[in-house]
Amino acid sequence: MTSAGNITEDLCKICDGRIECAPTAILLIALVHTLYGHLGPEIDYFGNNKEELTGSQQKLKVLPKHRYKYVENEERNENSDIGDEEFDFIVIGGGTAGCVLASRLSENRKWKTLLIEAGVEEPKMTLIPALTSEFQGSSLDWQYAMRPKKGFCQNRMEKGCEIIQGKVLGGTSSINEMAYIRGSPADYDEWALNGNEGWSFAQVLPYFKYSEGNYDKDISKNKFFHSTQGPLDVGRYPYVDDNVDVLLSAFNEMGYNYTDINGRTQIGFMRIQTMSYFGERVSTYTAFIEPIRKLRSNIVILTEALVTKIIFEDYRDSLRAVGVEYIRNGTKFKIKASKEVILSAGAINSPKLLMQSGIGPRDYLEYLNIPVLYDLPVGANFQDHVAVCLPIIKLTRTATTTKFTEKLKDITTYYTKGLGPLSANYQVVAFMESSISEILGTPDIEFRFRGHDSNMYYNKMDMCISLLTPKSKGQIILNATDPVFGTPLIYPNFLKDPSDAKKLLEGIQEIVKLFDTEVFKTAEYEFDPKPILNNECRNHERVSEEFWSCIIRQFSMPLQNFVGTCKMGPPKDPESVVDNSLRVYGTTNFRVVDASIMPKITRGSTSAPVIMIAEKASDLIKSVWYLN
Repeated sequence: MTSAGNITEDLCKICDGRIECAPTAILLIALVHTLYGHLGPEIDYFGNNKEELTGSQQKLKVLPKHRYKYVENEERNENSDIGDEEFDFIVIGGGTAGCVLASRLSENRKWKTLLIEAGVEEPKMTLIPALTSEFQGSSLDWQYAMRPKKGFCQNRMEKGCEIIQGKVLGGTSSINEMAYIRGSPADYDEWALNGNEGWSFAQVLPYFKYSEGNYDKDISKNKFFHSTQGPLDVGRYPYVDDNVDVLLSAFNEMGYNYTDINGRTQIGFMRIQTMSYFGERVSTYTAFIEPIRKLRSNIVILTEALVTKIIFEDYRDSLRAVGVEYIRNGTKFKIKASKEVILSAGAINSPKLLMQSGIGPRDYLEYLNIPVLYDLPVGANFQDHVAVCLPIIKLTRTATTTKFTEKLKDITTYYTKGLGPLSANYQVVAFMESSISEILGTPDIEFRFRGHDSNMYYNKMDMCISLLTPKSKGQIILNATDPVFGTPLIYPNFLKDPSDAKKLLEGIQEIVKLFDTEVFKTAEYEFDPKPILNNECRNHERVSEEFWSCIIRQFSMPLQNFVGTCKMGPPKDPESVVDNSLRVYGTTNFRVVDASIMPKITRGSTSAPVIMIAEKASDLIKSVWYLN
């Protein structure tokens, strides 16, 4: 879905869950296209100057002053002189964290904040929950991939497992599955115990609540854990198909408890809380930037601008961040900040930009002939929830596939009322504690279910088992052929630690017990092994440990919750990159604020924790500069 030219074919995939497109579906596609637009082509940062801009002899257009204005009617920000004020803050990355941070900093009307985003404005189509999977791999995604390895993701050995990272205003929060999961209180207490003062659960809970505007009456009545006053809408989808009730009832039959996974006890199951509002996605752009964008003249948002370097100057015994270089519309610019530069480009692009700016592992940067400004373990400690998604639930009586006329009604219903199949994504999630859990009473396995190939119309469901507490850690390095403009190399090292595969195996053995429940039998859910047997696993005895271990190697994949590559830790920690105020060691006036600072991944989707990190960071920054 990268241009208007192929929108028909791409929307066929959306509406029918298959590449073939029936003639009648063309009318359906035309309606979706007319109502919600389409995704544009890949951004051309270089114009006709690519060779000049990517070469060693680069000309800079120096812009030390505030030279952008917001143009009404959703036009792009264009270079235009609106005054001689300098920027106080430059936030690199208008994603999940960047939008929150820029919005909060702009609350002080005396401060001028520039938010630079490499992607485009958030398209209207991203607001439709059921189309989520279609944005992955589109022009709204950085389209990265993991290096192929034999130990995991074997069914995608040709190109490796895809990486989903939002390249759009709102970042990954504009294209992810919208799950609102804070993780376990033990996650944050462990951060604090490891030397990160100020990050215990009791200390971060107020920041979760500060963002949250929970409109679910069943959940929000718990005032200790939840708030209804924040800008981020949190609730449940308005549409529930029959399969949601079947899954919830089956977990209940197995003895699991219905719980608020963002409350006191995470172990159990629930109909998931999402970053949505009555059938529409709520990204950090729509929650934090869109409402204030036209009201505050002190915030400037620059899209389609690729930052290539953070500018440092020597300052006493450290490096002082003074600005950035970026490319936009075929021109390279240099712009300065008087107070701070804040890097919020995510767990992949933040370490990439740090390393190409000269902060990273000395030996590696010297090997790439990048001048070393400061030696730090940037790019290490890469973590994600490795998942195994199996399309093995065959539906008959509760299949949601439907005829063209019904689909047409669904689109009309969604457009007029915000209801129907388009208003929802996956909805059922459960957490279990394995027999080798490190912390008693906390989960280390997550279960979720989704329609196969489509979240709207499906006759098969994927059963996903995810590892919440991986011990295996990977690394991100620059592309030696082209460190600045080349795709970074991502080595996740999934399943390197034997305990990771052991926990996943236990999770699979637990979840397949759902097929023995009376609820599954009554709903006529069938276990269909055919989709997972087109590989070497068919040679093993079915449902043996050897069989499932083989399946784990074949179908393991990232859950797209990447963290850890600019680790927060005390000075004595040799793996740490930032301190507990998120300031990069060896620098002044420079912080990293995004998922990359997490010392250890949280138990669940990471959007909510990243928003919390940005909220806390804004307070840390304000406390330094409030009187200045």
